[in-house]
Amino acid sequence: MKPIFVRGVSIQFRLTLAIILSVALLITNQRLDPIRQSLSSVLSPLQYLANVPGVMLDWSAEAFATRNMLELQNKELLRQQLVMSERLQRFEYVRQENERLRALLGSPVHMDSRKMVAEVMEVASDPFRQFVVLNHGLQTGVYVGQPVVDAKGVVGQVVEVSELTSRVLMVSDTTHGIPVRVTRNDVRAIANGTGDIDQIELRHVAKSTDIIVGDLLVTSGLGNRFPEGYPVARVISVSRDDGQSYAVINAQPLAALDRIRYVLLIWPDETKPFTLPADVQGLIKNTADKATASATKPATSEVNQ
Repeated sequence: MKPIFVRGVSIQFRLTLAIILSVALLITNQRLDPIRQSLSSVLSPLQYLANVPGVMLDWSAEAFATRNMLELQNKELLRQQLVMSERLQRFEYVRQENERLRALLGSPVHMDSRKMVAEVMEVASDPFRQFVVLNHGLQTGVYVGQPVVDAKGVVGQVVEVSELTSRVLMVSDTTHGIPVRVTRNDVRAIANGTGDIDQIELRHVAKSTDIIVGDLLVTSGLGNRFPEGYPVARVISVSRDDGQSYAVINAQPLAALDRIRYVLLIWPDETKPFTLPADVQGLIKNTADKATASATKPATSEVNQ
């Protein structure tokens, strides 16, 4: 028969054993570091494997966010590129007109007009008509006759507008004509489409007209349809045959008509006139008053005599 109460290990012995083991672990702690490193090396693949789902989720979220961010950045950079290209197109014209505008300091000068980037949705399948369809219409203020340019030059003008889309007739179409000016000598002419997407022609130009290969043609501003100074084409051939009444002049459009994807819609009427600062206006007025007073003073003296 077993006794009811069995006496076990005493508490003092357990305390002593715990102290001895603790001291032993403290002493051997540094020697156990290699063993810990080995165990960590063995268990590392398992840790990576367990972390794969979280890493994949984080990577997917970052990838989608980066893609969306890049798309937004690309659209913004493209918009800025078109806007800056449109401004650069006018630098040559502004440089040539600089000396002439110096004498007209007090006259109103128009600032940049409103612009909007549009995307080409469709290209005409008709071989006899050359037009493109844009993704902007009446809702964004597009109107018939509105000028359209790309990063290099004039594309054409809007001929049809619906609520959400618009149709642009390109400068190379046989029914399209645009008033142009030669930047070298200000000779004016009308550039008509030939049906060839890489060529337009200047019709009814006299043989004695000073136009040579390489001349840059820009919009002249006549007709109040296209703003003045936008590049249109560059002259590639000039023929003056004695058997013809006029010279045959061909030019190549500067706009990439065969591969345009984004264009710039322009509202030339929505411009703000430039006004001189108040102090400059006051200075000009004072100078004019002094000049008027000086001019009238001798006449007054003669009357008094």
